[in-house]
Amino acid sequence: MPERQENPVSILRRRLAVLIGLTACLAMAAWGQTPRFERDVLPIFTANCLSCHGGTSMAGLDLRTARSALKGSHNGPVIVKEDPDNSLLYQRVSKREMPPPAFKQTLGDAEIETIRRWIEGGALSDETALVAVASSEELARFERDILPIFQSRCVACHAGGEPMGGLGLETLESLLKGSTNGPVILQGWSDKSILIRKVSSRAMPPPGAGEPLDETQIRTLRNWIDTARFNVRSEQAGSERETFSAAEAPPITEQDRLYWAFRKPVAQPVPEVKNQRRVRTPIDKFVLSKLEAKGLSFSPDAPKVTLMRRAYLDLIGLPPSPEEIDAFLADTKPQAYERLIDRLLASPHYGERWGRHWLDAAGYTDITGFDAGPETYELLEGMWRYRDYVVRSFNSDKPYDVFLTEQLAGDELVDWRSAEKYTPEIVELLTATGYLRSVYDRTDADIVNLLVERYDVLFGLMEKVSTNLVGLTLGCARCHSHKYDPIPQRDYYRFLSLFTAAYNPTDWKQPKNRFLPNVSKPDEEEIARHNAEIDRPLEKLKEELARLRRPYEERLLDTKLQELPEEIRVDTKAALETEEEERNEVQEFLFKKFGEKLEVTPEEVDKVLTEEDKQAGENFEEKIKTLEGYRRSFGKVQALWDVGSPPSIRLLQRGAVESPGPRVRPGFLTVLSPPGKSDFVRPRPVKGETSGLRLALARWLTNRDHPLTARVMVNRIWYHRFGRGIVETIENFGRQGARPTHPELLDWLAVDFMEHGWRMQRLHKMMMTSTAYRQSSRRPADGKRAAARTTDPENRLLWRMNLRRLEAEVIRDSLLEASGKLDRETMGGPAIPLKPDSDGLQMISDENPDDKWRRSLYILSRRNYPLSFLEVFDYPLIQTNCNRRINSSTPLQSLAQLNGPFLLEQAQHMAERVSQMAPGREPTRKIASAYLLALSRKPSEAEEQIGRAHLEKQEKLYLLGNVSPEQASRMALASMCQMLLSSNELLYVE
Repeated sequence: MPERQENPVSILRRRLAVLIGLTACLAMAAWGQTPRFERDVLPIFTANCLSCHGGTSMAGLDLRTARSALKGSHNGPVIVKEDPDNSLLYQRVSKREMPPPAFKQTLGDAEIETIRRWIEGGALSDETALVAVASSEELARFERDILPIFQSRCVACHAGGEPMGGLGLETLESLLKGSTNGPVILQGWSDKSILIRKVSSRAMPPPGAGEPLDETQIRTLRNWIDTARFNVRSEQAGSERETFSAAEAPPITEQDRLYWAFRKPVAQPVPEVKNQRRVRTPIDKFVLSKLEAKGLSFSPDAPKVTLMRRAYLDLIGLPPSPEEIDAFLADTKPQAYERLIDRLLASPHYGERWGRHWLDAAGYTDITGFDAGPETYELLEGMWRYRDYVVRSFNSDKPYDVFLTEQLAGDELVDWRSAEKYTPEIVELLTATGYLRSVYDRTDADIVNLLVERYDVLFGLMEKVSTNLVGLTLGCARCHSHKYDPIPQRDYYRFLSLFTAAYNPTDWKQPKNRFLPNVSKPDEEEIARHNAEIDRPLEKLKEELARLRRPYEERLLDTKLQELPEEIRVDTKAALETEEEERNEVQEFLFKKFGEKLEVTPEEVDKVLTEEDKQAGENFEEKIKTLEGYRRSFGKVQALWDVGSPPSIRLLQRGAVESPGPRVRPGFLTVLSPPGKSDFVRPRPVKGETSGLRLALARWLTNRDHPLTARVMVNRIWYHRFGRGIVETIENFGRQGARPTHPELLDWLAVDFMEHGWRMQRLHKMMMTSTAYRQSSRRPADGKRAAARTTDPENRLLWRMNLRRLEAEVIRDSLLEASGKLDRETMGGPAIPLKPDSDGLQMISDENPDDKWRRSLYILSRRNYPLSFLEVFDYPLIQTNCNRRINSSTPLQSLAQLNGPFLLEQAQHMAERVSQMAPGREPTRKIASAYLLALSRKPSEAEEQIGRAHLEKQEKLYLLGNVSPEQASRMALASMCQMLLSSNELLYVE
């Protein structure tokens, strides 16, 4: 007869009973004697701790053996023999901080006591004998099962004195040592092991070098890696490596420093040119000299109104109003255009426009974590304060070196910790460090608050800072020394270390806790005391109100319970009245099944209150509202600050947290530093209890001899002015990036920028008053200028102005401006919320109806789900940051213009505005007014005729729809406005 199968639940219960009994026996046996690691402590660690402190060794703490546990983490020992109270390990488990609550693995009192007694007894272990046995077993298994595979396929290249890639496979020791780039196998994790990836993908052995491994051999390797105990051999070999290999720290040579981007910018003499009449600023001489060398010259100046619209859109992101156009055209005095530039630079809207450019490069969003779905996101409360700081900084023409320093180390410029009261300066400096807070951070959830996720935050921060501030892509050096630029892997982790006193991987603050009040500590305590005095009578009022309503709630609940079967009513009511954490399994089931159906709402209670109780309740509510009005509060500043002493940071081999290499000291990129001066030196003055690491970084970046900081910012401004950077890859000045089209001009501008106080507004004016900027963007059809199209078809020498597509926000704001609905006055403050509509499109929430008229800068900035109209026109999806927006031309854009509710609404408002500007039925003035509002110019004769024909045709069609003549006229005018607002001319700056 076949053997009867035991119920799986019975098996589970039986095994659990055995385990509980065994644990109890061990605990009782161990009580009378000093605990030993293998017998008493390791089972506790195995059941509760090794998912983080085993193969993955979070923070460098490996609890698989007594030796590794006593060795401690990257920051030092966690066990002090015979002194549990001063042992970090015991402190964490006794306070129930470890294992993290999210893992739902709580140590029992007996287990914690065992750990305490083990440490108190001297942390005894039987490890020496066990390691010797295990080491011998692992060596025998390697030689029996694994070495034959390597001998048949791999040792031709990976053996001998100089094996390929530094990886020897002829012995277990050489295999565990790994290649020049780090380990190739990770104990317990075959899927993460480079060796398995290479052989599984058939990348190794290389094609033509022999037969690939078959599936049986690959399975054997996988099983061996997943089940072996390599750590016993590595522990015998000694502690972690403390010296860098040649691959991790290659020397920086004089030849490396000769590359143009790694040399200090030096201003070359301004060149002489033949056509002096076209020269307005030194910029023109640099550009014109290149053109004349090719037999070319500048294009004619753009028409006055075209140039005006260009300047308005570039500096404030809005088209000029009809009144402003008339005033500019009427100004015939010299320097009228220069005065226009001065007015625009003085406008508060200048900061909104240029703040948006910086926020792109800074990777600004109003949320933290991953933007998982249309309806769900985690708001980074108070992050908008950083956005407003950026706008204020541009409007005040804050020097760029100061702007950078405040964002990198504002907290280190003032002793905010000891301040009795926060001055506006303190709040401003703390707010500025929000630059370092916009990086993608998913560690809010405890379940993913692990070392790998923490380092991901640092890796993202490195990418943002490097591409934005120094124009280099450092990401390659995370795993190995950069293949193209002289950036050793050691330098990557030295640079990363500058941020780790604040983003401390071993003492991590989750985003939900990484904020500062915008008031000082004494003020915060005073607010707490004040609110506590109010809360006492407030709680009494709330209790009395709840007591008054409770009988009604119970009667309503009893009525609803009557709808359930009688036999479960009592149990269901008990489930509803039991706190969540105290419910048993039956109660949890009943609550989930009937809780929502049985819920008694406040509205239901209000309907059944007697008049007397209703009046009494209203009195309570009025008193509660009055008292709550007396409560005081403070805002949140999403800042960055040092959370303690800098941790010990190690180079991560292959970029993996599971494979720490040598310890690194904080420092800068060697190739961008004077020889011998790339190490961190604490700067002066540093205010308060802080490391000075980020202030040192700021000082290094803003040093006049730094090769890249000024170049990168000058090039970024040029890119936004002319549509293409002098270095086209504005985020990458390295060898894989584009070479500068005008290197002498770039260096001259960088030096001039620094010499004149790092002032951006001065730089804007110099660029915008140049002939290079004032040129027409029209392509010549024939004649002498047509040669430029053949000589320089991509316009790299700038013989005409580039035609540029407007950014999504400028398009939306221009539509609102044309319709007369734009709210220019309301600036700053919390982000305007979004909500998905029935089609899943992100729309502006209707919480405050006036919000939809505000500038796009203030709309909630999400990583993956921005306002849908903006997304259609290439609003960036922010994972790290956006250095260059990519413009597309898609059918969705045309559909948004022809059928989108936003544009249709603006067309109707614009038609009303046109009717006010040009009353009556005569169409000439209406057409002229519409062109002026939408395109900042008057229509040509042909355009006026087309406009007339359109109005007549549309009006006839609407009349056929049985609408009144007045209504048909309004609808026809709205149709024409829609066509103008949908035109390419509105989308581009000419």
